[in-house]
Amino acid sequence: MPWLKFWIKFYNMKSNLNSNGARVKFLRTLYRWFPFDIQGGLPVGSSREYKPIISCLICASQRPKELDELLSDLSRQRIAREKYEVVVLNDGGGEVIRHIVEKYKDRFDLSYRENDTSRRFIGQLRNVTIAMSTGQHVLFLDDDTRILQEDFLEKAVALFEKNNVDIIIPEGRALYGIVKLKHDYFDPYSFGNAGCLYTRDILDKVGGFRDDLPSYEDIELGIRMNLVRATMMITDELVYFHPPFYFTSMQKPLSIGKSILKLRRHYSWPVWLVVFLNALRFLPCGLVPNLRYQQWFKISWGVLLACFKRDKEYYY
Repeated sequence: MPWLKFWIKFYNMKSNLNSNGARVKFLRTLYRWFPFDIQGGLPVGSSREYKPIISCLICASQRPKELDELLSDLSRQRIAREKYEVVVLNDGGGEVIRHIVEKYKDRFDLSYRENDTSRRFIGQLRNVTIAMSTGQHVLFLDDDTRILQEDFLEKAVALFEKNNVDIIIPEGRALYGIVKLKHDYFDPYSFGNAGCLYTRDILDKVGGFRDDLPSYEDIELGIRMNLVRATMMITDELVYFHPPFYFTSMQKPLSIGKSILKLRRHYSWPVWLVVFLNALRFLPCGLVPNLRYQQWFKISWGVLLACFKRDKEYYY
């Protein structure tokens, strides 16, 4: 099916990041014609002074073993201790997460906060960690990310200083790919919160994340970053590891769909429609008997199904 291969190539993940690509230009044109409030849920107008450091922001809940491994990675960074901080928000994970974090309180500058019960909305949680942090540069990490480069933070700061960009997107690689077939692929460059870096200024400019989204918060942030013409670079000098999307149920795809439907409250109608239709672009992948493309298909299928399940929230 040559047409299907062309479709997949046309929509590959790296092309989605091209700030000069045709789709991004079209979206910017629509935004210029049909503007909307670009601000997320991060408080505006703070007079706080930020330090010339890099802040590593983690939302943790139900993966204590993985969190322990990530914090161990961060404790081995070669950057000077006073040049970075780690922020952990325990979202309903209880004592087991607290005990993991306490192991590292003397190894780096650590800020910690916890919610008694899970707040569910990941955009809101990300904004809390931003507000807790003090660095001029911000690294978002999932609690199951691995940072195996001991000079990762040191290189990240140097790349920001050398290239004067708003966003750095490192290369992502599959975690456990050798021993678990379902983790043998990864889309190397994306706006995911597993390992992307931002300047504080660009996060303030767009107001952080939408705080009412149960999922899709990172891609939605990328949309607004492109609309305000944020400068970005893609690099393989920085590498992180993370399990790729693998859906054992439709809960995550439905959560993505629910989040995209919620954006209708924030976006102008034409811009939202383009975002919604773009989210359906993986439907033809359902015809490919390949694990990777079947996972992509489930994303678009979940977006479509969410249109008929508006009476229920889906969290992930």
